[in-house]
Amino acid sequence: MSQPTSSSETDASPKIKSRDPADRIGIYKRLEDVPVHRRLSQYESEYKNREVWDEFMEVVLLERYTSDRSIQDAKRAGRRWKDHMKTRGRHPALATPRDVESWCQHLVNTLKIKTAYNSYWVRVERFYTWLYWHRSHPHCYNPVLMAAIDGGASGQIWDEKIRRGNGGTQ
Repeated sequence: MSQPTSSSETDASPKIKSRDPADRIGIYKRLEDVPVHRRLSQYESEYKNREVWDEFMEVVLLERYTSDRSIQDAKRAGRRWKDHMKTRGRHPALATPRDVESWCQHLVNTLKIKTAYNSYWVRVERFYTWLYWHRSHPHCYNPVLMAAIDGGASGQIWDEKIRRGNGGTQ
């Protein structure tokens, strides 16, 4: 009779994810930790004139959300994110944690925290998670989670995620 080799084989209950964004982000917790040659700013020429949000919408969001309202909400979130990044002088797929924090400050100053989370933050965070795991993108860190680590408005929206029970399980 074989013995279980790990606790996961004996424990059928799901593991609860940490409430701390630093525990979900990988090895780079702050932009300063990322080697200069791996920072997203190094890839501007590769992303020039590329509509990455549209690729994301097609591959991820349109498969997941089929109602007209959900699709329109996702398009609005993308439009606002792209507009914000344009004012920052950066491609929407190449944000820094400061770009994210600036956007989150605007969201919490103009919307209810619930709306900031549900209608905007969750989609941009999912966008960067997709970029991180997608082979054809060089993303080795998530600036949305980096911004949440630092607190501020991004941290407030992260807290809303956790408060709503969207911390998830593994």
